[in-house]
Amino acid sequence: MAYSILIIDDDETALLVRKMVLEDSSYIVFTATNTVEALHAFAAHDFDLVITDHMLLPHSKMSLAGELRRLSPKLPVLILSGGISMSSDDCHPPEYFLHKLDGPKKMISKVRSAIRAAHV
Repeated sequence: MAYSILIIDDDETALLVRKMVLEDSSYIVFTATNTVEALHAFAAHDFDLVITDHMLLPHSKMSLAGELRRLSPKLPVLILSGGISMSSDDCHPPEYFLHKLDGPKKMISKVRSAIRAAHV
């Protein structure tokens, strides 16, 4: 079964790199560069995971994650951050954390873990 992932990041280069890495691991990947695009994609497709930039403007991660959580309470959300590091106290499943400097192997590992936990 191919799992589908929505990635949201206003850094288009980073977005495309993550998309390629995930597609190479056989995921179906949709992208959005802002919250409006993300919510339109979310309304049109069923996703197994959302990966979103922590500092996504014009809305913060919390408002986007909150809206996604309202629409799909058990959907895993992987939060990306380049500056801050979240502790396990800040991020509880179905939310997960990935630092932007973590490599592709760590990203794939976290994606698999989050999807697996959501489908138990």
